[in-house]
Amino acid sequence: MNREEEMLSAEVSTDSLLSAVKSFLIESAAPHLEGRDRFNARVAANVLGIIQREQTIRPALQTLDQDAAARWLPDLDADANIVQQLSLALARREIENESGIFDYLKARQLLVTAINNPKYASRAIAKQRWQSN
Repeated sequence: MNREEEMLSAEVSTDSLLSAVKSFLIESAAPHLEGRDRFNARVAANVLGIIQREQTIRPALQTLDQDAAARWLPDLDADANIVQQLSLALARREIENESGIFDYLKARQLLVTAINNPKYASRAIAKQRWQSN
């Protein structure tokens, strides 16, 4: 193995690092902690899980938002907050409700909850209902 191959094999992904720290918190640190410290270790592990899911799901969410902007906000500046601008356009009734906006909102909500709280019971129900239509 040459030097470059050694360096490549030694690189560790962000996901692997997050998993390692999360495992340490849950399996090694938390069992030796009590009360508030144990709770905080579990919260920290949950935050790392959110970060991992966000890294995985964020590209799909960005694509969904960019497609929505192209459809409903064609004149939007490149650096504008798409979600904020869509919200304003909806509030001003500039987007027709027959245009598919509700499908976009449902798809977006499923992605956001997949990041923040994938085990939320209502998410599974919504996913089943919304994706079967």
